[in-house]
Amino acid sequence: MESILERITIREGYKQTSIGVIPNEWDVNKLGELGEIINGLTYSPEEINDEGVLVLRSSNIKDRQLVFNDNVYVKTDKFNPVKKGDILICVRNGSKNLIGKNALVNEEAEGLAFGAFMAIFRGSTNDFLYHIFGTDLYQKEIHRNLGATINSINGSDLKLFKFPIPPLPEQQKIASILSTWDLAIAKQKHLVEHTKKRNQGLAQQLLTGKKRLKGFDEEWKNLKFGEVINRITRRNDIENTNVVTISAKRGFVRQDDFFNKQVASETLTNYYLLKKGEFAYNKSYSGGYPMGAFKRLNNFDFGVVTTLYICFSIKDDFDSDFFVHYFEAGQMTHGLTKIAQEGGRAHGLLNIGLSDFLNLKIRIPNLNEQIEISELIEKAEKELLLQEQQLSLLQNEKKGLMQKLLTGEIRVKLN
Repeated sequence: MESILERITIREGYKQTSIGVIPNEWDVNKLGELGEIINGLTYSPEEINDEGVLVLRSSNIKDRQLVFNDNVYVKTDKFNPVKKGDILICVRNGSKNLIGKNALVNEEAEGLAFGAFMAIFRGSTNDFLYHIFGTDLYQKEIHRNLGATINSINGSDLKLFKFPIPPLPEQQKIASILSTWDLAIAKQKHLVEHTKKRNQGLAQQLLTGKKRLKGFDEEWKNLKFGEVINRITRRNDIENTNVVTISAKRGFVRQDDFFNKQVASETLTNYYLLKKGEFAYNKSYSGGYPMGAFKRLNNFDFGVVTTLYICFSIKDDFDSDFFVHYFEAGQMTHGLTKIAQEGGRAHGLLNIGLSDFLNLKIRIPNLNEQIEISELIEKAEKELLLQEQQLSLLQNEKKGLMQKLLTGEIRVKLN
């Protein structure tokens, strides 16, 4: 009986290999044939010293680029310094998903150390291999070599990774094309980050009255929070089963999606029933929301929530959209912090009583200015969304092109 490989029709100019179909002029090479793998520095906690050398770790890699937001310095002169063009690889980590994470060492990082959970690959084809390390080919090699219980890959395993390698002129052309895409993506990322910071600053100024819109000069009012909201204690008498929870980052999400299981009790009549456009405050503290999170129910007509939430709607004399931005900008944080310091925390919840909550002091403009402010912030957010969509489009287009270029599915023209 003929084998499966014998029944496959290979395109003219291509050949079947152990890693798939590649152009005739290409080779399949093991990583160990293309360069050397160098292990990182082992150090003790006693050697950590701000006057030492910066040690690159997994946390110094983000989106396959080097970042320097979480640095560790070690007082030592016994280390292998990284060189420009090295590929830094995470080879051991508590999270299996981070194994294989990598970045190309740039001129800024040259001479730094790297930790024992990392390795560097150094070879003459690194400009090309760096792009290979961003493909499914690389990820398949990572997952094929990961141990069932040990989240690590040793140097011997790395040396056996197999990749399709074109002749040098084609390598250089492919790397040049993909680097052009990387440059466009980097510029778009910079634009997105700039717009995010601009929006944050704009919202902070508008929502505190430090910056006023033209045509508005009326003094802002100092009110108690209870004066602008109607508290909601509506019970779930209709036995709606859409149990939702507040995610600080994602807003209201279905509870079974958030926890990957249903954690509410079988009887839901004692839960609160929220309607679309109404708010809830989650007293749980986590991550970037240490004082809990305020969210509006936007993506469901109804939502069933725990009675641990404080639920409310905005009175008709005030703009609901304004308060979405007011909460998201952290304008309630100061008052909540004061209450929390007095009442403390217990079982992951801020000890905030209803009376203290309703008596929180806020300072806000009149309704017309609220509407103008919210419209301007939303306009800025739409601009950011368009920029993020353009970034996503560039990244997806590059990924698709990269997958085809780096396997030889499409060929480049050489000058």
